[in-house]
Amino acid sequence: IAVCDAGWYLLDMDYTLREAKITDLIDIYKLYKKAYGGTYPDPIFSDINTLEESISDPKMYIFVAEVSDLIVGSVLFLFDEESEIGKASAGVVEPKFRGNNLTQKLIRFGIEFFETKGKGLSVLYVTTRTVHKAAQVLTQSMGFKQLGIFPNVHKTNEYETHALAALYFKDANAKRYINFEQHPYVLPLYNLVRENIALPEMKEATIWEKKDFYGEVPKLEVIEAERFIQKRMKMLKEKEEISLAFVPFHSPNLLITSAEQNIEVYAYVNEMDKHCVITGCKIDREVSFTDLFLSVSQTLRDRGIRYIEVILRANRLNIIDKIIKAKYLPCAYVPSFQKQEDRRYDYVVFSRSFEILDFNNLELTGASQSYLDYYIQLWEETFLGSYFKKRSL
Repeated sequence: IAVCDAGWYLLDMDYTLREAKITDLIDIYKLYKKAYGGTYPDPIFSDINTLEESISDPKMYIFVAEVSDLIVGSVLFLFDEESEIGKASAGVVEPKFRGNNLTQKLIRFGIEFFETKGKGLSVLYVTTRTVHKAAQVLTQSMGFKQLGIFPNVHKTNEYETHALAALYFKDANAKRYINFEQHPYVLPLYNLVRENIALPEMKEATIWEKKDFYGEVPKLEVIEAERFIQKRMKMLKEKEEISLAFVPFHSPNLLITSAEQNIEVYAYVNEMDKHCVITGCKIDREVSFTDLFLSVSQTLRDRGIRYIEVILRANRLNIIDKIIKAKYLPCAYVPSFQKQEDRRYDYVVFSRSFEILDFNNLELTGASQSYLDYYIQLWEETFLGSYFKKRSL
C-alpha cells in the first residue's frame, strides 16, 4: 500500500481506498441497491436522504473502494471516542469485483484512518451475516474474536442470524473490571468467549443483592417524535436520571412512557425490518422491573416489532436477573466494552425475538455453532420448560 499526496491509499495502483464524499452519494446508493435488490435493512443505505445525512455526519465514516471513478466497495465505521470503541458494518462489494479482499482492505483502511487521526481504537466490533461463510472467514482471518450470535436479528429477503466478533487493540483487556462473579445464565456464555480470548476464569454467583419491587406497572403510551425524544433523553442523561444508557451507536426514535412520566423507556426502531434496541430507561424504583419489561415487550410487539435487544453491564447481577425473568436471553458477551476512567467494563447482550426461529439458512464457522447451541438451550428452558415438565409427569 502506498500513500499519495492527497492522503489516499492506493492498492497496486488499481484500487483507491478513501473516505466517501457527498459527490459519491448516488454511486453508493446504487451499489447497495444492486447488491441487495432494495432489501438492505439499514436505512442509511436504503434511503437516499438518510445516506446524504450520514455522509455529512461527523460521527459516521463511510469508506469506499474506487476503480476508474467507479465506487465498487463500501464499509461504514462508527466511533465512540470516550470508550475508544468502533463498529465496522454494512460492508458491500460490487459483485464482479468480489474475490479481491476489498472488504478486508476497507476495514484495515478504517483502522489506519483512526490511528492517523489520533483516535486510537481499543475495541472494534463487527456483526457478520451467517447465510454464507465468507464474512465470518474474512473477519476470523483478520484476528476478530467471536463473541456471540444474534438469532433472526435482521430481515432482507428472509430472516437472518448474525454473528458478533471483535478485534482488541493495545491493552484493552488488561484494564477489565473483574471484581465480580458471573450470573449463572451468563457464565456459560463467558466461558465460550474464553475459548476465543485469553481471559481469566470467573466464578458463578450464588448470591447477590436482590432488590425487588412489586408496584404495578401503569398504562404505557408510545410517542414517536424523534427530535423531541432525543433532546429529552439527552436532558435526562445530564441530570443522571437515565439507566441502561450505554448504547453508543443508536439514537432513540421511540419513547414508551407513563402519563405521569415516572417511567420512560427509550428505543431505536428500524422500521424496515422491525428491529429494536433499548437505548435507555427512566425507571420508577417502586415498579417491578421484570413486569415493566414484560409490558414494554408487549407494547412493542403490538406495534409490529419482532426483535428487541438490550445490553447490560455484566456486573449488574440484580438487573440481569430481572431482564432474564422478562424472557430476554443472553446471546453475546463483550469484554472491555465501556471505558470509565482507568477501567473497562464487560457487557452482556440480551435479545428477545417474537419470530419462529428459523436456522435453515445458516452456514456457521468457528465458535458460532456453540453460541447458537447455548442460545437454543436457554430458549427451550425459557419458553418450553413448563411444557416438557408436564409431558414428563
